[in-house]
Amino acid sequence: MDLSSDDPREVGAAVAGADDAAGTDASSDVYRRSPRVRAVMRADRTIELVRTGYPWGARVRGGRTGVRTRVLGRSAVLVGGAEGVRRFYDPRLRRRGSFPPPIKLLLFGPRTVHGLDDTEHRLRKALYLDVITAETTAELGRRAERLWEEALDGAAGGAPVVLFDEAVRVLAEAVLPWAGVPLAEGELPLRARQLATVLDGFATPGRPYARAVAARVPLGRWARRLVRGVRAGTVSAPGSSALYAAACARDEKGTLLPEREAATTLLNVVRPTVATAWFIAFAGLALHEYPEWRRRIASGDEAALGAFAQEVRRYYPFVPVLTARARTRQTVLGLPIRRGGLVLLDVHGTDHDPAHWTRPDRFDPERFLTGEVDPDALVPQGGGDVSTGHRCPGEGVVLTMIAVAARVLARRPLELPPQDLRYDLSRVPTRPSSGVVLRVGQDGGAEEAGRVQP
Repeated sequence: MDLSSDDPREVGAAVAGADDAAGTDASSDVYRRSPRVRAVMRADRTIELVRTGYPWGARVRGGRTGVRTRVLGRSAVLVGGAEGVRRFYDPRLRRRGSFPPPIKLLLFGPRTVHGLDDTEHRLRKALYLDVITAETTAELGRRAERLWEEALDGAAGGAPVVLFDEAVRVLAEAVLPWAGVPLAEGELPLRARQLATVLDGFATPGRPYARAVAARVPLGRWARRLVRGVRAGTVSAPGSSALYAAACARDEKGTLLPEREAATTLLNVVRPTVATAWFIAFAGLALHEYPEWRRRIASGDEAALGAFAQEVRRYYPFVPVLTARARTRQTVLGLPIRRGGLVLLDVHGTDHDPAHWTRPDRFDPERFLTGEVDPDALVPQGGGDVSTGHRCPGEGVVLTMIAVAARVLARRPLELPPQDLRYDLSRVPTRPSSGVVLRVGQDGGAEEAGRVQP
């Protein structure tokens, strides 16, 4: 079962097979005939999670650190808060087999770092840490800032632009060359659109998911061609680039990764950068709704800018829950779970947990300027140790991309025409409905930008 297949029919069959294996086929004879199975399915909260989205975890937990539940046809424990985060990243839990196959294979691909454990995970994680350093992140930030300046210069005095769409384009144009990926003339818009489409539909049933699958198939084929070309010497990539590192990556036995695994490794470097477009759309919304922070950023207050980027990640949602599985029969925060049972981390609820955040449902970057923040209470991109655990190695990239966009936007005179800025918490990933439409005025400098009514 592999969503990186070149044949869309195979992808559809893989998804259908995953559903059958999970026992979700309501038309099966077993489901119709077994009262016990019907009772279990009624107790299962998977559909509730899909329908509720981000608030689901906090509602189920009801202020508790951990609760027993049932998801994906399995007994499960749902945890949250800093204590829940620490238990979730305990080595007694594993990632292999924890993600639902239709989501894992579409978004991440086969045998990627997100689903590995122990030695395999440490080796694969080291590849990302070698590529994503403080120096390379700063370089990527400079590329993105230059592109944002050019984009807003081109939009000044002209027709309105959709911030989300512009962010997808800018981020793709920044990260693909940075990753060593050669692009043919006119190819950038296609790859940017494919990356964004996969992200937009990976967790939303129906047409968004179907569009995501349709985008993932050619995207995987393209990434494999790049890897194949580097290995054959027909594609040139800098030795320090993500493309070269992915093409030359080896497993714990010293064998080159299979082509598909290497290709998904490359995509898992560039895709999270493009995913920052969702946060940047929310950053634009926050600059509009909290003009005092826009003025502070426009004045050159770098501490305020860093706090603003952190609060955007904390306050606005991207991932509702994460999953792991129990290696052995054990208790999780006092709750028994069998071997292979699911443990879910309530990401959104943890980032809005009143036990750790004062007035958590208020957007307030000041909280990142006035004291130490427990890293286990802030997990928009996972938790644990970044070098040995499963915390996202691209966390610094995301913060840099948000900060760069916010800095450029704050210093420009912007207006928001009437539009729908609401966002649906049942939709994963969500963003403002309009994408945040901006009208960019002629640049009058940071002082003027601070006075303009957003």
